[in-house]
Amino acid sequence: MANRKIVRIKRSTKYSDRIIIHLDDKSVFRIPEDVFVLNVLHEGDEVTLEEIESYGKKMRLQEARDSAFRLLGYRMRSIAEMRKRLKEKGFEDEETERTVDYLIDQAYLDDKEFGQAFVREKVRNKKIGPKALKSELFPHNLSPELTEFLLDNVYREFDMISLIESHLIKRRIEKKTQLNNKEKKRLSDFLIRKGFYWDTIQEVYHSWGLI
Repeated sequence: MANRKIVRIKRSTKYSDRIIIHLDDKSVFRIPEDVFVLNVLHEGDEVTLEEIESYGKKMRLQEARDSAFRLLGYRMRSIAEMRKRLKEKGFEDEETERTVDYLIDQAYLDDKEFGQAFVREKVRNKKIGPKALKSELFPHNLSPELTEFLLDNVYREFDMISLIESHLIKRRIEKKTQLNNKEKKRLSDFLIRKGFYWDTIQEVYHSWGLI
């Protein structure tokens, strides 16, 4: 297998933790700094194509981790979402899975922690019911057990009756308001779209004298 001679070594100006290796055939490859420190290369050294490929794989793994940390820098992510985003960025399955495993091991990814923050934000900001919240959670591929745990907890904190009442208040509906059939249907359709169960909606209707 043909070897290549290193003619220049420099640190990347854009990414300080990456080393750029220039070869005598005018090609270049990059090495993560931590990998370079463990196996220092010098100008004049020869490297095989197999070694270059190995360094390339290590660089790709570093790039996958860097992408993952940038995504986490914006907000928390579920395991499924991180896996999907890395694949969308063009990383191969092995690179994606090794990165996800690393993030889980280092506690940067935790579906329970993510789920608790996610459902709380959705219910607090959008005041949605459990059916809509389940739909919001679905893309994150959480286990049925974790999903039920999250729903039970969040609706202990945010009472569904109070959430429905907040929608009525926002729509300027007062207790004992006489709604015609068309108005009542429009209101019911709205609350169902918000993800509330019909029996909970009816309970509020009764307590407000809307039935």
